[in-house]
Amino acid sequence: MVRIGFFGTPELSRRVLEDFLRHGEFEVAFVVTGEDKPVGRHQVLTANPVKELALEKGLPILQPVRIRGNTELLETVASYGVDYFVVVAYGKILPKELLAIPKKYPINIHGSILPKYRGASPIQAALIAGEKETGVTIMVMSEGMDEGDIIDVKKIGIDTYETTATLFEKFAEISGNFAAETILKLDKGELSPKSQNETEATYCRKITKEEGLLDFSKRAEELYHLYQGLTPWPGVYTLYNGKKLIVEKCFYGESNAVGDVGTVVRTDDGV
Repeated sequence: MVRIGFFGTPELSRRVLEDFLRHGEFEVAFVVTGEDKPVGRHQVLTANPVKELALEKGLPILQPVRIRGNTELLETVASYGVDYFVVVAYGKILPKELLAIPKKYPINIHGSILPKYRGASPIQAALIAGEKETGVTIMVMSEGMDEGDIIDVKKIGIDTYETTATLFEKFAEISGNFAAETILKLDKGELSPKSQNETEATYCRKITKEEGLLDFSKRAEELYHLYQGLTPWPGVYTLYNGKKLIVEKCFYGESNAVGDVGTVVRTDDGV
C-alpha cells in the first residue's frame, strides 16, 4: 500500500482525490486544503470541494492559513509518515522544508506539457495561445515554479470549440488515474524523473478580470482564442455606450459583413 498526503482545493482537485480514493493501492493519510471562504449574499463560510469530500470520507483535514514558517504544520504532516505528497491546484507555494517530508517524493500534477506554461494558469494559457494540444505532466516538486524533474506526460488534444470549462473537464477525467498509475510505476522503479529543458521554458501568470476586454485592432483568430481561454471565467467583453457587454459565445471565419473594425453589424447568423 502506497501512503500519500493530498494537497488540493478546487473541483479539479476533488476529482483527482476521488480517483486516488477509489484506487486499491493507495492510502490517503491526510488532506491539506484551502481555508473555508464566505459565499453568497450572506457571506456564509463554506467548505471547498476537497474539504467536502474529505469530510465525507472521514479523512484528517489541515487548513493552514500560513505555510512558510509554520512549524506546527510541518510536525503534523511529518507525523503521518507518507511516501508521497500528491499536489494538484492547492493554491499555495510549498517551501523546501515541507517538500522534504515525504519518504520518497513530493509529486505535482500540472496542467501543461512542461516546460511550456509553468505557472498559475496553464490550461487557460494553452487556449489563449491557440495550441492544438496540451497535456498532464506528473513531476517531482522543487522550490522553483514548476521546475522539478518530469516523471511522465499524457497529451490531450484541444478541439476547435474548446473552452476552459471543457478542457478542465478533460483534465479532471484523466489526471487522477494517470497520476496514480505513474506513481505506482515510479514506486516500482519502472519510471525515473528526468530534468526539464530550461531553454524551452515558458511561463503564465494568474488570470485577471481585466484581461477579458476585447481589443478589436487584433486579429479575429487571436480574439477567439482569448474567448476560449477566458470562458467561463472571467469572460471576454467589450464596452458599448458605457455598458459592459459580455460575449458568451463566438467564433471567427469568413463573413460578408462590412463596416469599420469595432462597429456592431447584424448578419444572417447573428451579430
